[in-house]
Amino acid sequence: MDYGKVRVWFGNLGWFRRKQEQEEEDPQRLILEETQNLKKLFRKQGMLLEEVHREQQASAAGKKRDLEPLIDLCDALFYLQRAFQNPGLMSRQHAQVLNMVHQRMHRFAISFGLEMILAEGIPFDARIHEVVTNSTPDALLLGVLEVIQPGYLQNGKVLRPAKVIVGRRDDAPLLTPEGNRTS
Repeated sequence: MDYGKVRVWFGNLGWFRRKQEQEEEDPQRLILEETQNLKKLFRKQGMLLEEVHREQQASAAGKKRDLEPLIDLCDALFYLQRAFQNPGLMSRQHAQVLNMVHQRMHRFAISFGLEMILAEGIPFDARIHEVVTNSTPDALLLGVLEVIQPGYLQNGKVLRPAKVIVGRRDDAPLLTPEGNRTS
């Protein structure tokens, strides 16, 4: 039998007993060590959560940045269509071609989850519209008279509100200076 190994083993056993005795003697030290270990763990978790949050923000910003060229193209097409809106500026065939291009662009934007806010003659909605001009400030109910700059929604979230001119809706009464309603 190798007595050297036995001595080492019993020596280790003695070290273990001394450590166990120290732990039994000083429970406050154990609590302090556990608290410090928990603090380290919470710090690591906090750093990981911050990193995940930064990655999510960068991803969201990247998605919006990826859509900017498409939004710019949709804007350009909107302004081109508005430029030729007056009758007599282009032939009927050219107007049909421009309308067809606009429809295809609209379908292409939808394939990216991008929806243009272009509707006129609808009630004003502050969530998706930004007022540029109010032509009848004394109206109770406002409607969108004209879209100046299109707005965009992506999956129901407003990326940019439409800039609009608002005014009295046909079915809305006016307020008199005394605060009474008129038709």
